[in-house]
Amino acid sequence: MPNADTAAAQLQPSRFFAHTALLMAVLVFLSFPLTYYLPVLARSHNFQLLVHIHGLACFAWIALLAWQTRLVAAGQVARHREIGLAGFALSGGLIMSGYWVAQRAGENRLAQGMAQPWEFTFYNLIDISLFALLMIGAILLVTRHREWHRRLIYVAAICLVAPALTRWTLKLPFSNPLIVDLLAYLLITVPFLIALAVYDRRVLGRVHAATWTAVAAVLPLQLSSPWVARSAWWNGIAPALLGSG
Repeated sequence: MPNADTAAAQLQPSRFFAHTALLMAVLVFLSFPLTYYLPVLARSHNFQLLVHIHGLACFAWIALLAWQTRLVAAGQVARHREIGLAGFALSGGLIMSGYWVAQRAGENRLAQGMAQPWEFTFYNLIDISLFALLMIGAILLVTRHREWHRRLIYVAAICLVAPALTRWTLKLPFSNPLIVDLLAYLLITVPFLIALAVYDRRVLGRVHAATWTAVAAVLPLQLSSPWVARSAWWNGIAPALLGSG
């Protein structure tokens, strides 16, 4: 017989995940006025077609997440499952276009003569790879392990929100870019993970194993990225690894 915490988790998770998904969607849509919306409107930057496709995939995925979590909150689980198939397909397009954009952006910075053109490529690859692994896990666990499924998707969404919001943190008045990079993760990833852990404690009486797994997978990679991205080792192997050598 389920205890009180388990019963509460069955009633309340939809509200938590619905509210946080909506917040994530708002944050993503508010992240690109300077680097995408205005340049497109002013025609001041000629974006390649696949950049638009990748951006559309990202916006569509986070909007779909907000809608899906609202459906669960409204008790429309069957409808949620039907639309989920489209979400999984959309994830595949987002991942493939994400890798392509990361590679092309590095080549463009190289052509511009930047000292470390592959630095930001490392961040891109880490975020999109984490997103891909988390989504694969969420898909595999969708039928038998619902609590794992929703938490893995929640953390996968964080891996989209964090790079989106760096469009603003890069504008912060710090001379040391390492500080900016760390702030981007500490101010974005960590609060969302803490919120998930607090939610777990409140409704389950413990932090769910999926939350611990996500923390162990995401935080070490993200917090070490600023050092690895600037290392001679990474910038030395990146061209060959990405087929640009």
